[in-house]
Amino acid sequence: MKYQIGQQVWRASWTTTENYVTCPDCGGTGRIRVTFHDETQVSIDCQRCTYGYNTPTGTLKVYDRKAIAVPTTIIGMEVDGGKLKWKTNDCYQVDEVDLFDNEADCLKRAEVMAVEADAQEREKIQKKEKDTRSWAWNAQYHKREIKEAQKKIEYHTAKLNVATIKAKAAKTTGEK
Repeated sequence: MKYQIGQQVWRASWTTTENYVTCPDCGGTGRIRVTFHDETQVSIDCQRCTYGYNTPTGTLKVYDRKAIAVPTTIIGMEVDGGKLKWKTNDCYQVDEVDLFDNEADCLKRAEVMAVEADAQEREKIQKKEKDTRSWAWNAQYHKREIKEAQKKIEYHTAKLNVATIKAKAAKTTGEK
């Protein structure tokens, strides 16, 4: 075995810091333009960079990773799926490829791990989080709601006009 229980080793890892990147859907504007079949265009809020009920920010939160070598102590080992895993005082299971006798080699491995994790995260932001919802559905919904609102405005405007005419007529005839 490469390591012994109680042995001091270095574990490859990383730390993270928050960062923000431009939203790939809206290009940082917070708005998406949708063109309908009749060539009418509408602008809608970008859903990718909207957090909760807030307005779109035009940015997405990501994490930047920095490689670190963590000094640790081997406290046990176990076989998981035919593969030997080491237990350390700060981590439940560690692959042998992530443990080192010296800090320099450990930092090299940690840098590779950090770069791979950053690449995976940046790749994820290029994909929709909820593929079942489309921008077209969102635009169609709002267009339908606008039509409904316009119908209500026309109806209530007509009712108001009738009430105004009746009020004027009542005033001239003395009716209430």
